[in-house]
Amino acid sequence: MGAIHLVRHGQASFGSGDYDRLSETGHLQARLTGQDMAARGLRPDVVVHGGLRRQRETAEGLLEGLRDGAGWDCPVECDDRWAEYDADEVLTAARVAGVTADHGTLDSAGSSDEAKQEFQRQLDAALGHWAGLEAFQDYVTTTNSAIADAAARSGSGRTTVVVSSAGTISLAVAELLADPEGVVGLWSRLQRVTVNTGVARVVVGRGGMTCIAVNEHQHLERAAGPEDPRALITLR
Repeated sequence: MGAIHLVRHGQASFGSGDYDRLSETGHLQARLTGQDMAARGLRPDVVVHGGLRRQRETAEGLLEGLRDGAGWDCPVECDDRWAEYDADEVLTAARVAGVTADHGTLDSAGSSDEAKQEFQRQLDAALGHWAGLEAFQDYVTTTNSAIADAAARSGSGRTTVVVSSAGTISLAVAELLADPEGVVGLWSRLQRVTVNTGVARVVVGRGGMTCIAVNEHQHLERAAGPEDPRALITLR
């Protein structure tokens, strides 16, 4: 039986002028994820990441953790299908349609908790609008083809680690868990709570793919320690 581990990228730099790079915390989260995999005996055959910088940097940090923890290395590949929807384009489409008001972007929004919450409210409304557009159906098709290829290469006894983003991982998981008419709702809810470097696990067997775990992030709690186990847990 093969396995696919879907890892959300580490914390990016929201509101910094360049969202698509890991924060200091994000780099730490990535290394801790690799170290945790090493400690659990996970030895991936390949690490695949989307084409975004934050995804590549997370994959690099994850491998650093695997090397440090287990002396393990493996091939790394880039697959743009695992990137992410363009949140700014989604927000703009909703604003043009009159669904949302003016809004910040991932680069320009404020970095306070209040600014992040307001951005998320705008994004939630915009995603509801976008889910009815042809662009979303293209996104679904692309994501389904990406995870199908990951399943095919995992085969029997092989492990593929994929580093992607909350939206794409949530969509892949929703497609596996929900009834067809409930995919969009589950996708929307999952991505709101997917932790940076949270891991979803999919097993691949004769009957196809089965999602057996969603948003695992115990590695961050263990690393932070019992006094403040949520110190390294971030959502944006």
